[in-house]
Amino acid sequence: MVDRVYVRAAVSGRVQENPLGPYLEELAAGLREQEYAPSSIQSYLRAGAKFGRWLERQGCDVAAGAGIDDAVLTDYVSGLARYRSGKRPKAAEGLTHLFRHLRNRGVVGQPQTRLVTPVDQWLTRYDDYLEHVVGATISTRERYRPILRRFVSACCGAPECSWRNVTAPAVSEFVGREAALRQGHGRRVPSVAVRSFLRFLVFQGEIRPGLEAAAPTPPQWLHAALPVRLTSAEVAQVLATYQDGTARSLRNRAMLLLLARLGLRAGEVTGLRLDDIDWRHGRVFIQPGKTHQERCLPLPHDVGGALAAYLRDGRPRSASRQIFLRCQRPLSPLATNSAVRAVVEHALRRAGIRKRPRIGSHLFRHTVASQMLNRGASFKDVADVLGHRSLQTTGIYAKLELDALAAVALPWMGGAR
Repeated sequence: MVDRVYVRAAVSGRVQENPLGPYLEELAAGLREQEYAPSSIQSYLRAGAKFGRWLERQGCDVAAGAGIDDAVLTDYVSGLARYRSGKRPKAAEGLTHLFRHLRNRGVVGQPQTRLVTPVDQWLTRYDDYLEHVVGATISTRERYRPILRRFVSACCGAPECSWRNVTAPAVSEFVGREAALRQGHGRRVPSVAVRSFLRFLVFQGEIRPGLEAAAPTPPQWLHAALPVRLTSAEVAQVLATYQDGTARSLRNRAMLLLLARLGLRAGEVTGLRLDDIDWRHGRVFIQPGKTHQERCLPLPHDVGGALAAYLRDGRPRSASRQIFLRCQRPLSPLATNSAVRAVVEHALRRAGIRKRPRIGSHLFRHTVASQMLNRGASFKDVADVLGHRSLQTTGIYAKLELDALAAVALPWMGGAR
C-alpha cells in the first residue's frame, strides 16, 4: 500500500524498512479506505516513520511493543521544535492516527484509567443531573465543569467532600474571584454555575435550601449598547464572497444564507439534515436544540436555491443524512460549530468588514432581528423565528426598532443641532 502512496520507490522503500514499517502499511490502507487525501496520508506516514526511527535510537523493541506508551509519545512530541505560533510541528501530525492503530493492534497498551476521586464522582452526578433533570445542552455542561471543579477544590475542604464545610462567605468570595477574571456577559457564568451546583446539592439532600443565594450576580447592564448588526449592503457584500461555483463556495454560500435569512444558530446549521427540508411546501424544520423546541420556518427562494445547488453540484456522495459535509477527505459531516464560525469570519474578511466583535454567526441573528423589527414585525414574531423561549430574550432588540424609538424620543433641550 505504501508504494501506491509515494511515487518514488526510494521513499516508499524507506518507509517499508522503518521499524514501524508493517504498521505504517496498515495505517496507509486504513486511511485510504477512509478516503483521506493522498497528501495527508503521505504527511502522516512521514511523521510515523520519523517516530519509528526515534524509537529505534531509544532502544525500544518496536516489534514486541516494549517500552511504547503514551508517556513515550509525550516525550517525543515535547522534544520537537514548535512553530513560533506554538502549534505542534509537522513531525507530530498524524501520530494520533498511528497511536490509535498501534493500540488497536495491541502494540501499545490502553491508557491507564485515571483514579476517580470523590470530586470526579460528584461532578459526574451533577452532569447527569444537568442532562436528565435540567435538560442543559452539552455546551452548557462543558462551560460549567472547569468552574465547578475549581469551586469544589476551593470550598469543599476535604478529599471526601464534606459539604458542611461550604459557607456563604466562601461561596461569595469564589464567585467574585472568578468573575473578576472575565469580561462582559462572561462575568455572570461563575455565579450561574455555582448557584446551579448548590441547587443540585439541595436536590440531593446534602445541604439546606438558601445557600445558593450566597452566589452574587455581578452587575450587568443588558441594554447599555446596541446589538451589533450588519446593514443590508454589508449582508450583500458577505454573500457575494462565494460566487466561484466550487464545492466549497456552494456549501459556504448555502450556510451563510441560512444564517442571513433565517437567523439560525451555528449548531442548527451544522445539524440540518436532508429530511428537515420540505421542498414541496417550501419549509425547513429546525430540530430541538438549545431551547428543546422544534420549529418550522418558511424556506426563502434564494436559500432553497443555494441548498439545491450545493446538494446537486457541490455535496460529495455520502451515506450521511446530514446536509453539510467537509470539503476535504475524509468527507465526514461537520461536527462542531467552529466550522460555521470559521466560514463567517472568512467571509467578513473577504468582504472587507473588519470592525466587528468576535460573536461569530450570532452577528446574523442580530441582523435578522433588526430587519424584522424595522419592517413592522412584532417581538412575538421575532421570538418565533429565532427560537427564543422567553420574550425577555427578544427584548434586547427593542433598541433596533429605530423608527419607533425616534417617534417617542424627547426633543433635545438645546434645540436643533
